[in-house]
Amino acid sequence: MKRRLLLTFAVLFALGQNLKAQCIQSTPYTENFDGSSWQGPSSWNNSGSIPSCWTRNITTANYLWMASDPSFANTLTGPDGDHTTGTGGYAFAEGWSSGASSNTLVTNLITPPIDLSGDTLPRLVFYYHMYGSDVEWLNIRVRVVGTNTWVNLHTINSTTASNQFSSQTSPWRKHTESLSQFAGDTVQIRFNAKRDVNFSWWTNSRIAIDDIAVEETPSCDQPLNPVASSVTSSGASISWSSLNSNTLGSQIQFASGTTGIANGTINTYSSNPATLSGLNANTNYRIRVREICAVGDTSVWSNLGTFTTGCSNYIAPYTEDFEGSGWGPSTTWNVQGDIDQCWITQGAAQKFWTVGPPAFSWTQTGPSGDHTSGSGQYAFHQKTSTLASGIDPRLISPWIDLDTLSSPELSFWYHGYGQQMGDLDVYVQKQGGTWSSLWDTSGLTHSSSSAAWLEHIADLSSYAGDTIRVRFDYSASSGSFYTQFALDDIKIDNAPSCAKPKNTAVTAVGVYVAQLDWVGGGASNWQIRYRAVGTSTWSWTTSSTSNKGVPQLNAQTTYEWQVRDSCGTGDVSQWVDGPDFTTNCSFFTAPFTENFSNSNKWQTVDFTNTTGSVDPCWLRSDTEDLFWVGGNSTTSHYSGTGPSGDHTTGTGGYAFTRSSSPWTATTDTELRTPLIDLDTLQSPELTFWYHMFGPDIDKLRIFVKRPGTPAVLVNTITGQQQSSSTASWQKRTVSLLAYEGDTVQIIFKAYRDGSGFFSYRADIAIDDVKIDETATCPAPNVLASNITFNSAELNWLGRANTSAVEYGPTGFTQGNGTMVGAQNQNAVLTGLQASTTYDAYVQDTCTSTLTSTWTLVQFTTLACPTISATGSIQGAGASIGGYSTTSDADSTVWFWGDGNSTNGDTSNYTYTSFGLFDIYQVVYNSCGNVDSLLHTYSYCDTTIADYTYSINWRRGNVDASTSSGTALDYYWQFGDGGTASTAAPSHVYTASGTYTITLLLVNSCGDSTATTFDLTLCPLVTLGFTSTVTGSTFSFTATPAGLLNYQWSFGDGNTASGMTASNTYSTQGSFTVTVTAEDSCGNQFSYSDDVATCDVPAGDFTFNIVSTSANGMVVNFAANATGADEYHWYWGDGTNDKGTASNIQHTYGVITTNYIVNLFLINECGDSTMVTHRLNEVGIAEQALPIALYPNPLSTFLHVDLPADAETLLDIYNAQGQMVRFQVPINASNHRVDMSTLSPGSYVVRVLWENRPYYFSITKI
Repeated sequence: MKRRLLLTFAVLFALGQNLKAQCIQSTPYTENFDGSSWQGPSSWNNSGSIPSCWTRNITTANYLWMASDPSFANTLTGPDGDHTTGTGGYAFAEGWSSGASSNTLVTNLITPPIDLSGDTLPRLVFYYHMYGSDVEWLNIRVRVVGTNTWVNLHTINSTTASNQFSSQTSPWRKHTESLSQFAGDTVQIRFNAKRDVNFSWWTNSRIAIDDIAVEETPSCDQPLNPVASSVTSSGASISWSSLNSNTLGSQIQFASGTTGIANGTINTYSSNPATLSGLNANTNYRIRVREICAVGDTSVWSNLGTFTTGCSNYIAPYTEDFEGSGWGPSTTWNVQGDIDQCWITQGAAQKFWTVGPPAFSWTQTGPSGDHTSGSGQYAFHQKTSTLASGIDPRLISPWIDLDTLSSPELSFWYHGYGQQMGDLDVYVQKQGGTWSSLWDTSGLTHSSSSAAWLEHIADLSSYAGDTIRVRFDYSASSGSFYTQFALDDIKIDNAPSCAKPKNTAVTAVGVYVAQLDWVGGGASNWQIRYRAVGTSTWSWTTSSTSNKGVPQLNAQTTYEWQVRDSCGTGDVSQWVDGPDFTTNCSFFTAPFTENFSNSNKWQTVDFTNTTGSVDPCWLRSDTEDLFWVGGNSTTSHYSGTGPSGDHTTGTGGYAFTRSSSPWTATTDTELRTPLIDLDTLQSPELTFWYHMFGPDIDKLRIFVKRPGTPAVLVNTITGQQQSSSTASWQKRTVSLLAYEGDTVQIIFKAYRDGSGFFSYRADIAIDDVKIDETATCPAPNVLASNITFNSAELNWLGRANTSAVEYGPTGFTQGNGTMVGAQNQNAVLTGLQASTTYDAYVQDTCTSTLTSTWTLVQFTTLACPTISATGSIQGAGASIGGYSTTSDADSTVWFWGDGNSTNGDTSNYTYTSFGLFDIYQVVYNSCGNVDSLLHTYSYCDTTIADYTYSINWRRGNVDASTSSGTALDYYWQFGDGGTASTAAPSHVYTASGTYTITLLLVNSCGDSTATTFDLTLCPLVTLGFTSTVTGSTFSFTATPAGLLNYQWSFGDGNTASGMTASNTYSTQGSFTVTVTAEDSCGNQFSYSDDVATCDVPAGDFTFNIVSTSANGMVVNFAANATGADEYHWYWGDGTNDKGTASNIQHTYGVITTNYIVNLFLINECGDSTMVTHRLNEVGIAEQALPIALYPNPLSTFLHVDLPADAETLLDIYNAQGQMVRFQVPINASNHRVDMSTLSPGSYVVRVLWENRPYYFSITKI
């Protein structure tokens, strides 16, 4: 067994070595991937096949190397053809679908073994293409066969690739790598491709290689990639990549056109870059380069490069219809088409100007064709994402020389139909100047894709002689794809002598008439012609205003029309097309039916027609969010809503509501029928079938609308009604009896509930709408109401407006009762008996041949009612009228309040005297009940005011009771906010002053008279007086001054007058003095006070020192006086005693006899006598003291003499008793104390000598 295994291994090893030897390639080696062994994928997830000598590490996963062509066409990545011929093969790395895992980000392609033994300077040459947003890098590695080490040569990253490749058509790039380090070896080359999964759908990742060569490096290598820069209208700078270190020069060959260069012009240059000149403007050129390394050693030609020279200025007149070869629509809806290179476009990757018609035509936006022919090209704004960002697109014309024009103008045609349209801004710039705004428009300018293009004309006369260019900016709102604003037929030329009109419009359309409107070009007369579309004969008319009503048109017919200015004889403008219009449908006459199966009128939605259509005679309110549209069995409803087929046949048509987006909110939408004349129907009725499957359905409401009146709600179906799309349709019947004989529209209004996360499952469908006579005539449902004692009203619900009524007392036999005809389901029965039960029969007549059965209703009339008087009177002066409004009154009597009366519901009367009268209105009914009502009336004479008033200080008393008038009311205003309403009120004022009193008198007729008068109140006075006395004579002065009639009474029988007065009393005693006065208002004031006459007090006092001690000096005082009632003692030490004590003791804190004592003797009149003594009068001589102090007064030093040397202490006190010198020691019989620091004043010196104190009073000056 072991032998067999070894043998098998040996055979397999030998076989592998043989296969490997068969794959070894010698140099020069090339591969252009055109061989039959390179098979491209047959489907999107097929790997294709490659030659067996090549290796790819991934063969079936989601990212691998394959042979061209890719199975999935993707314009966002990869080359559009190979490098060799443009139609051959190449190898590329591709991702199958939008997904990736960690082992499918990088994929490898490995060459066969290549023998370099015959090479000294081998190299690798290949061409690559790396266009796509998911391209990451291309890496080249080499290994020697038999080893596992891959040597990294080079990596081309995404930054380099994005700079080199901007589209599929970007030219392939050549790359060269030296293999000199591997000379003599056998090697394999590995191409590693990596994609980035962070962008796009990860499928924009095609990295392609072609024309691989492994060869000996030539002595003069081929230049690479010639590029033109600094391109002008007549020249360009050409640069290239060189692999040669030293060259003698180079040659550039160039030729115009897009094919062929072999016969092109060759120029020789000595530098890189080199300049080409003398070129033609706006011309495509092909170029190639070769280098001269030495004499006789010239490289092969480089790969081709291309460029286009710039545009030179255009000469006006200038037109652009976007039909030229430089303009090309894109074949992919989200890729910009070809823009004429003389025009400049600016924008972003996902919003740009491009060329129409678009690769995919949305029905929600853009024109249905160009303006020039309807089938040509135009420029339009394209958005490829609702989240598009970046600068707003700009389209800039070439420079245009206006020297040839005398009155230049710009004209262009535009079309702005879509959803959430943005703003178009037009600017003009002259050379050397800045951009200036020329015109702008915003929002929706057209109502449909088929609406006629509009023209705008802008005056450029201010730029005559300049060279200008024009810029068209479009800023689209976010959130919508549908913003294809379009331009066509741009023209700059002289303004015509007769300017054409513009802004044509159809402002109103009727059944047989249309209103046309335009803005004139400057004339005051216009010519208009119109015809039905598809006919050849024009109808002509004229107008002297810029609008015209065109009558006598055919109903439901589409017309085209033109208008031109008429500036004068033989001078008319160009014809200008107006928008086509279609006259309205004429009235339909009932019976009316609609089964929605005409697919030409009721079109359903599909991918290209997302709004469908409805019959032109029907109207829908919306085509964007929630809207009505035709449906049939092929309609693709959203999941979970809508019927599976129609009601009529299951395969026919119906109408339903469509949500444009799953993420929409609560909303509603209407579908209106044509106008339908119901005059032919006696009992009109609406029937229709409905299907309401979907959880987001809110309700369906049905309205009826007469022309010129608001719509009336007649029926509502709420919520989901079916549980599946296949559930049966349901029928709804609505009576239109209230609209018999009218012309009406039926409105189906659908409501969607947007409260959930999704709200698209709200397809409400209707079918088989019919308006005809009611099919049945059921017995009416009758109700008796408004029953009185003699009448009753019958109302009923039925299906007819014509009915018969028969009635009589209960139990009567039909045919013997009272018969009446009734209209509009109502009858009023009168002349009935009170408290009686009646039978009433009602029968509907639905059509001339269809009647209902009789319906019986019973009711009982009321008992004879009480009567309640109501009415009014109206009078002027003596004449008055009475007017009774009492219900069910058989007679009325008026009692006029002066003893007279009259009869009648309306009665007139004249009074013969003035007065306030009570008028009684008495009413009677046939049942004998009576009621009365009181009215009042005034017949008045002239009112005359009469009044009196009086004042009592601040109380004003007024009286107007003597005024004359009828039944007067009194209204007083007292001037301070106070009021009263009696004849003679009084009022108390809170402040003095002059007040205007107003009296208003109103009589019972409402007549009034008013009068005013002033009332003056003086301020409050406080009377008093002051007095002075000399002996028995008193002088008095009254206060305040300014009063009148001062009078004095002095209490002793004497009197005086005047503000001042005096009186001499002849006796002693107390007297009451009274003064009186009055103010200017007459108010009296009085004041009294007592005065007294007395003897002058006289007397003296004596004193003796009781004792002296450490506590001070005690002195007794005794006064002896006559006529004194009070004794006021002033002790000389700053204290005093006031009272009635004549004998008193006082203690002095300082022992000295220098105190001066004053005694004031005061009698009861306030007279006083002062007695003064000095305490040293006691007879003690200070010079007998053993101690002497001097000088006194002193200024600086105090001398103290003692009888002998002894230890002595000295204290000094100021007048407030504060010690200012403390225990000054004295040790000599004569001592000096420094007093210079003390303030001037009186001081007391205490000398403690032999333990005995001595006190002295000194003065410091």
